[in-house]
Amino acid sequence: MATPSGSTDKQPTAPQGGTAMPRGETDWEAVEIAYCTTSESTRDIGQRYGISHTAVAKHAKNKGWKRPEKDRATGNPGIPPAAAPTPAPTASSTKALEPRQQRFVDEYLVDLNGTQAYMRAEPGTTEKSARTLASRMLAKVNVQAAIAQAQQMQQNRLQVDADRVVQEAWLIATADPRELVEVKTGCCRHCYGEGHKLQRTVGEMNAAREQWSVKQKPPEEFDEEGGIGFNPLLDPHPECPDCCGDGMARPVIKDTRYLSPQARALFAGAKMGKHGIEIQMHSKLDAIEKLAKHLGLYAKDNHQRSDPLALRELGDVERSVRMARLVNSSPETMAALMGLMAGKGAA
Repeated sequence: MATPSGSTDKQPTAPQGGTAMPRGETDWEAVEIAYCTTSESTRDIGQRYGISHTAVAKHAKNKGWKRPEKDRATGNPGIPPAAAPTPAPTASSTKALEPRQQRFVDEYLVDLNGTQAYMRAEPGTTEKSARTLASRMLAKVNVQAAIAQAQQMQQNRLQVDADRVVQEAWLIATADPRELVEVKTGCCRHCYGEGHKLQRTVGEMNAAREQWSVKQKPPEEFDEEGGIGFNPLLDPHPECPDCCGDGMARPVIKDTRYLSPQARALFAGAKMGKHGIEIQMHSKLDAIEKLAKHLGLYAKDNHQRSDPLALRELGDVERSVRMARLVNSSPETMAALMGLMAGKGAA
């Protein structure tokens, strides 16, 4: 079938035994972001946006798009070392948001989940459709600018930034719970008693004598058993017939006034429970998982090595938005995160 003259995109030919992809308005902004910031093939990009891979390649050539360069050591696509970061778009440099775009931005800032944000902004949208439409929405320059501006204003109000959040998660992940509570094992009451009989402290012996006297029993018949001198801090006696050298375990709660920064971050409070004081802690596993997501250690289909900045459960366009935000961060933050990612990848 002939195409109108002057058209830059030809209708893709259907493969033998298949059907041609539907023709529609192409979101070239989204295609450009996917082409320039992800490791997706032109065929995969074309299938996602309803165009042929040759149309993607031809458009990229005409516009001068560049694929991400590959790291020489790992072969992974990465950011060109000599390329200067592209300044983030600002609200003044882009057109104003449409009402539906503003609703989406407002909802997206709640949980940074594009699919759920679109479903809340446009009630009745199915999850499958919302996933695609949210990716297209996030690819628009004016939407990216509005999100970036709103997040910056939020950070200024709260006086918090990504580094502070990551640092707090890192403190929890690296904290030692033994700074809050320990289980110590010492000797049992038979370890060092005379003849390995029950041993008491001085106070316990005096209390036992008093009880014996209250019952008006002859003092000379009082059984001192293993004598006095019990000290739970001593190591278990290896030949003790009662504990067999294993000793007795007891919990020890630490003084929270003298905790390290990591332990303070891990500490979530204390309460009086059924069996005494209960220490509450934040989840180390949750903190580690958040750090792993932040560093891109989880990726869809386990393609971490081909796309080290990929985040689980994010579409390619949304992931590229996060990637662009990372590129435009401070050099110190960028260097620290990339160094940590390289260390994780090598391990």
